[in-house]
Amino acid sequence: MEALARENPQFVLPVPHESQGAEIHFLQWVFDAASKTATVMFTQLAEFKARGEYAQPHTTVTHHTDLADERGLVLMHGKLSEDRGVKSEHAQWLVMCLQRFYGEAEGKERAAERKKLLEWFRTGDPRFSVEKLMEEAERIG
Repeated sequence: MEALARENPQFVLPVPHESQGAEIHFLQWVFDAASKTATVMFTQLAEFKARGEYAQPHTTVTHHTDLADERGLVLMHGKLSEDRGVKSEHAQWLVMCLQRFYGEAEGKERAAERKKLLEWFRTGDPRFSVEKLMEEAERIG
């Protein structure tokens, strides 16, 4: 997961809404070698577009990798900012999607398709589309 995150440190993920399509969220990985942590910040895409680097994330998830080599464990700590307009179940959905897109949790064919979307987003490839992203997210849920 870490290698893929370093290669693709920014991405977007959808939160489907039954009555009105989906809301897109921007995610960004930040690595800190000194503390052996990797933090993912989730921000509503509209907020990120409006405020850029000054946008306030609604959810942060920190992966503590200091036990990874010794015990094969990575502890994860998440925090949802209550005043940012995101429900806890939506934050949980985003974390689940994060694990599916950056991890190896499912079959190789699906993982390969998700990796293509990550790469296409990073490189600005015209093959990336929100429709393809939504299709893949629907398979997760």
